[in-house]
Amino acid sequence: MEMGSNPITKPSKKGTILSAVFYVLAAVLLITAFVSLAACHQNISRQLEQGVPVQGNELAIVNLYLTSCVQNFTFAVAMVFCGKAVRRVLSLKNEMPVQVTPNMLNPPAEATGPDYAEEVEPEDEDTDVAAGGFREKEQ
Repeated sequence: MEMGSNPITKPSKKGTILSAVFYVLAAVLLITAFVSLAACHQNISRQLEQGVPVQGNELAIVNLYLTSCVQNFTFAVAMVFCGKAVRRVLSLKNEMPVQVTPNMLNPPAEATGPDYAEEVEPEDEDTDVAAGGFREKEQ
């Protein structure tokens, strides 16, 4: 028996395709992050050449980097994580034995014994009203 033909160790086609999609998205986000980083650095360099001081503008500079490129790096890392997680989850799912679970946890109880209410015959209506204290006054 070959190792590659074992369905348990071989990742499913669906998992391979899905993880490949995540890796492609990660690559696109990584390329976008580097292009944004270069554009951001060029923008800040031009402003510094024009005489804009760094002191007092630190927050604006950090904000520009955070909004332009750091989020793309973060999303790229997240996509790589998702790609690896999909493979692991689907390989674990393939390794788990199929378990047949019954529809009910316990079998139905037998309707025998004094635990169940017996059929009660209705009482006379007058006794119920009299017992409740709502008897009409006789004149």
